[in-house]
Amino acid sequence: MDIEELRSHIDALTDEIIALLNRRAEFATKIGMLKKELGLPVFDAVREKSVLDVVAGKALKAGGPLSPESVQKIFQVIMEETRKVEE
Repeated sequence: MDIEELRSHIDALTDEIIALLNRRAEFATKIGMLKKELGLPVFDAVREKSVLDVVAGKALKAGGPLSPESVQKIFQVIMEETRKVEE
């Protein structure tokens, strides 16, 4: 494959990632509504730590090239931005 073909694959994956992030945010919005109905805070430190632990384990199992720490950083940002949608 040449560089343009590789970039085309990356562009297609970017489209998929954006679609998945938006689907994730839709579920987070529903969770946010339920939390409001139940009088629960949007931020749940225990849940977020659990998610970060799980994604680190999955990244380790996947074998890279992204490290577990890199995947955790990505998910920290995803959760921070998704929390804004929940509010």
